[in-house]
Amino acid sequence: MKTSFLAALALLAPALALKAEAPRYGLQGLANIPLGDLKTYVDSKPGPGFGIHGTFDLNDGHMLRPRMDYSVFPEASFTTVKQNASTLSLGGDYLYFIAGKPEGLYLTVGVSAVRWSFEHKDASMDITTRTTKAGLAAGVGYQWSATLGTEARWLHSSVSNTFKADTLQGGVTVRF
Repeated sequence: MKTSFLAALALLAPALALKAEAPRYGLQGLANIPLGDLKTYVDSKPGPGFGIHGTFDLNDGHMLRPRMDYSVFPEASFTTVKQNASTLSLGGDYLYFIAGKPEGLYLTVGVSAVRWSFEHKDASMDITTRTTKAGLAAGVGYQWSATLGTEARWLHSSVSNTFKADTLQGGVTVRF
């Protein structure tokens, strides 16, 4: 099953590339609100982020967006313990524009590889833990002009069986 899916994707990729218009590149500024176990870890402190992306317009309201994002959650202090977290993610999103052209309201879903870094400091130790996990995203956005857009996304990543690192992310995108 997995082999047939990859073979089908390999056959479709050149067709999609031929149909796509020239890519546009851009930047995004992000605001992240931690949810789930991440919220407890960083004491509910929101974190800033930024990213770069490319967009490939496949016409008729369909778009692909490879992206790389970096987010950091500020240090949370609990009496003698200090903790912070950061992420570096590399992934891709599918965008569907309701109007059938790359403007106005759109829906997005995506997958990524998320590199998590957690730091825990107290009087006796300083521990940094890093792990890479899969991430899923879903959201809605609005493309105000050819260069400016806004977006809200829910991001999910399980750091372990007992630690869910979800985030509600708001962003502003600028395309060149």
